[in-house]
Amino acid sequence: MFEQLRNYFHRFKLHRQRGHVHSDLDALLSFASDQKHLEDQLHWLVMLLRWVRYEANIEGQEERGGADGHIAIARLRYVLMVLERNPEWKRDVAVILRSVVKNVSGLELYTETGLPRELGVIGEFFDRLIMKMLPSPPLDHELGYLFWELFPSAKDPVWVASIDHVLFAKLLDLFNYQVSPTESDWNRLDRDMEDALIYLGIQVRAIGLSPAIRHRLDKQSFRDSAFYALVKALEEFMTAHASGRPEIFFEKASRLRLVVWECRRELSQVHKHLDEYGVSVNLVFQMTRLRIYLQRIDSLVDILITDVPDAKKVTSFLAGLIEENHELQSVGALLSQSINLLAKKVVERAAETGEHYITRTKEEYRRMVTAAAGGGFVTAFTVYIKTGILAVGLSEFMIGVAASMNYAISFVVIHLVGFTLGTKQPAMTAPALAERMREVDSEEGMERMVDEIAHLIRSQVAAVGGNVLMVIPTTLLIDAMYFLLSGKHIMSEASAMKAFTSVDIFGPAIFYAAFTGILLWLSSLFAGWGDNWYALNSLRTTLGRSPTLMTIFGRVGARKIALFFEKNISGLLGNISLGVMLGMTPEIMRFMGIPLDVRHVTLSSGTMGAAMPVLGVGFLKTWLFWRAVIGVLFIGFFNVSVSFAMAFWVAIKARAVTPPTRRAIRKAVFRRLLHHPLSFFLPVGKTVPKSAPGGHSH
Repeated sequence: MFEQLRNYFHRFKLHRQRGHVHSDLDALLSFASDQKHLEDQLHWLVMLLRWVRYEANIEGQEERGGADGHIAIARLRYVLMVLERNPEWKRDVAVILRSVVKNVSGLELYTETGLPRELGVIGEFFDRLIMKMLPSPPLDHELGYLFWELFPSAKDPVWVASIDHVLFAKLLDLFNYQVSPTESDWNRLDRDMEDALIYLGIQVRAIGLSPAIRHRLDKQSFRDSAFYALVKALEEFMTAHASGRPEIFFEKASRLRLVVWECRRELSQVHKHLDEYGVSVNLVFQMTRLRIYLQRIDSLVDILITDVPDAKKVTSFLAGLIEENHELQSVGALLSQSINLLAKKVVERAAETGEHYITRTKEEYRRMVTAAAGGGFVTAFTVYIKTGILAVGLSEFMIGVAASMNYAISFVVIHLVGFTLGTKQPAMTAPALAERMREVDSEEGMERMVDEIAHLIRSQVAAVGGNVLMVIPTTLLIDAMYFLLSGKHIMSEASAMKAFTSVDIFGPAIFYAAFTGILLWLSSLFAGWGDNWYALNSLRTTLGRSPTLMTIFGRVGARKIALFFEKNISGLLGNISLGVMLGMTPEIMRFMGIPLDVRHVTLSSGTMGAAMPVLGVGFLKTWLFWRAVIGVLFIGFFNVSVSFAMAFWVAIKARAVTPPTRRAIRKAVFRRLLHHPLSFFLPVGKTVPKSAPGGHSH
């Protein structure tokens, strides 16, 4: 029989290509009486839904049934009209529908369709990946698998949700058409819904009372939590449903919904406490599971409390199942859902750090220039240490290791003494800027937002300018002192010439600079992750009470160490990771045969400064020198802009900033640039609003 069905489906497609739409449906409906086995009935039902969902265009190719679902709805109406005119076909179709409902379990449809199956995000990731590679399971196993075959398109929720009450009533009539005495117990959907509620309630209580969730609640005992009370409320609801007494049933339904609402409130409380306790991907995954499970419980209760099935409630529920089912099969959707909240919390921590890099007053601007000059001073020594590493003659891998250590130590020193490396700032300040995008609804809010952008840009100008203007004279001074003592320059002539050709504007330097901007952004992610990891593992308390630390440094010393790492863990990890990436990336890429290098504006400027005395004053008049100067300017631009763009994009995604808001901000910024261009570079022009928070030097 199954082979006959496949042959028919092949003829069905040929008929469609010739435009024989109505005769195809007639043949399909007449074939219903031959479906005696459950598997044949399921495949026949899948083909009927395919006929409803597809349309034949003039070229004869198959397309989806319209973006708004009108074509699918029209074809479904046509099916019902044909069945009304052919009572025998209608009876045969009704028998198939009742057989499917009776013999295929609906429990998994309510408890697994569209819901995560695994306990952790890694397990769920591989589960979805395997689902994509393995063939589809038998359709007679459970209603959930049949659901995938019946509604395989992402557009299906649209037309299912648009089924009106008249069409819904006709579908119900089809299910109940000429029910024989042997089919009196065919409808097991209500019973499956009740079982699903109990199953989901147990899952919600288990997750809600797990340590990761429970420790973030302000309950003295887990018995006080709504998650603990949920199963009891569900059992009372089931008992009342079986009693047949409407007044008790509705009272228990209200009580159950109140408990579900309280569970949601506790879940939002957990979200607020993520700042204090940190966040992990698995914790976010468990919170997502709770949110979906609670929504599913609410939807099932909403359907059960109505005596007569409500068209709007049922179709909305089915459309939601289809949509969630498509998301469940998507690996990308899992990663997006799981990382979204994690990115949001990391962004919030980066936003707090980024506040220290934004200058709003002349005094803060002066402090930024001073801190940036200090960063340039330290970087000058970094440049000469790198020159010494290259001169030793180490292997490429060891050059990468030594360069990584050189950069990491240099950046950490800059951080600890309170200096600034300008190119590190954009990745930290972008989240701080995105934080203020929520306040742009009013004219005053938009004005403050543009002020903040102007403050941020001129802060970057001050930081990068301070780095470059100090690193070049410092390298010149160091080389002059070395020349007076030894009679020769630190850098060889070949190395000096390479220093200029490596930043030539006509070379690949700007592409390397853009790539370096990505590395700068990645270092900010390491910084945010480190801060979150410190909070997630309660290391402030752990280190402050560590017996080993208290024995060596005393109680006060251990507490100071804990506070030091709490304050500096993000800076340490961010700077160390940046140093390792800048040092090792060129060597790794060279080993892999990929022509990709790094160009950092402060390091490149310092290298040029060290090379100038070697090539002499005459070299300053050459075209190569000025091409290199222009190249360094572009390197700085791409370092800052790419790093900022990446961080800003993540921040606005985490903040759910809408495209119209972004366009309005861009227009406001351009207007300010036309009327007050200097305000983007110097602390002049428009005054800072008094309500603006004060910045801090770093």
